[in-house]
Amino acid sequence: MNLKAAWIASVVVVGALVASINSGCGDDDPTAGVPARLARKGEACQTTNDCAASLACMPSASTNGGVCVVGVFNVTQTGKECAITECQQASDCCDTPPAGCDSLKQSCEDYDAGLGGSPSSCQQYESLCVCDAATRDCENGRCVVKCTSDSSCTSSGSGSKCLGGKCAQCASDDDCGGSSSDLACVNGKCQSPCQGDGDCAGFDRCLQGKCVEGGCQTTRECIAATRNVEATCGTDGKCIVPCQTDLECGNPRGYSFFSCVGGQCLYMGCESDKDCSLLLGSSLGSSGGTSGTSGTSGGSSGGLTSKQHVICRDKQVPNATTRPAQ
Repeated sequence: MNLKAAWIASVVVVGALVASINSGCGDDDPTAGVPARLARKGEACQTTNDCAASLACMPSASTNGGVCVVGVFNVTQTGKECAITECQQASDCCDTPPAGCDSLKQSCEDYDAGLGGSPSSCQQYESLCVCDAATRDCENGRCVVKCTSDSSCTSSGSGSKCLGGKCAQCASDDDCGGSSSDLACVNGKCQSPCQGDGDCAGFDRCLQGKCVEGGCQTTRECIAATRNVEATCGTDGKCIVPCQTDLECGNPRGYSFFSCVGGQCLYMGCESDKDCSLLLGSSLGSSGGTSGTSGTSGGSSGGLTSKQHVICRDKQVPNATTRPAQ
């Protein structure tokens, strides 16, 4: 009886030991069920699934894979844009008067009052110091010189015709050689006649032998122009390359204020003049500041004249800051 009980006890012990060993191989394995660590910002990746939450894998030109970067830029869109302006009205475009204008003006006033002076001082003051706003204009924040006659264009070498205050090469087909020439006047320039749209540059179209400004008409044209099969022709005649993520519109570490909005890469805009000054600083030649450093340009931004100013303004053309194709 004791021998049988001892045998049964030994079987129970062995069974328990085997069960314990089998259980330990499954539950106590430190590598079982533990996922690999996801890559953090700046670390290597092959796909976005390799990156931690809120990060995306951006392809790297130097490696076969990519680098985990911020996937969503979170920059609020505004209705404004950065611009470099020279003027607000025509008089702002007048040249700075020479140093002797004050004395010429005083001499002219003395002459008019019969206190001396000379008539020549009045003529010099009028020609050297008084700006004729009729010969200046401010267009979209930039100064332009206006012509008043065909002769003013000829003398300046800017053309032979004055059209609406602007010098042009021609005003009609007759100015392009007359009946003996096959050239036609298109937008103030003499051009050879076209026979079809293929003779015109870009999306310009051939209309009655003249290349006139146009836009895309079919999606296939945009695919050919952008070399991108996802490109489509928008209702405004501009090609659009769609996007799904902000990364398709720019680099988070070299951000140019373009993000993916409504399936298009759109300019996010500015909020203040300082935004624009800092954003355009490198292209203007001024020094900029980063975290922990202060940047100053010692006056006006480098590369700008005394009349030029960097401003944040309302968008002049709604679609002008859309970046459809690279």
